[in-house]
Amino acid sequence: MSATILRQWLVLTMLPRPPRRIDTGSIEARLRERGIEVHRRTIQRDLLELAEVFPIVADERARPYGWRWSDDAEPGFDVPAPNRMGRASEIEVSLRVRRTALHIVSSRLGARRTRISDDGDPLFAIVSAAIDDSSLTRRRLLAHADEIEIVAPLTLRREIADRARRVLALHAR
Repeated sequence: MSATILRQWLVLTMLPRPPRRIDTGSIEARLRERGIEVHRRTIQRDLLELAEVFPIVADERARPYGWRWSDDAEPGFDVPAPNRMGRASEIEVSLRVRRTALHIVSSRLGARRTRISDDGDPLFAIVSAAIDDSSLTRRRLLAHADEIEIVAPLTLRREIADRARRVLALHAR
């Protein structure tokens, strides 16, 4: 896969749904975390190019400008996170799962290489597994947040906690 295609594909996976947005500085930092060194101006050019093909828009109301999926982008449209093999990349997770909900881990999250540890808790089990590193998986984790606690990685735990806080703030009005 060419470096440009991979970079642009990764950028698409980072774009949030409205009303959230992401600026090019944040995209640049996330790409660096994945080992892709690229100048911010290149990311800006990529976004302009991608906007000709995909339903993405720049929010120019405040600086730094933010990018997001447009309001009319299909709700079910998800860009899977790429890896070198063309499949969605994986993330290794450790989850504390309510025993009555263990089936969710394999059926809804599509967990692979699953190991279940019994720590003596009658209500919960610790599950180590590989899951797709995608926005769809994150939405499913959030949907089952009352049955699944993310133990690791901490970045995923924080991301889901931030989403939960935003949902709570939206519905607590």
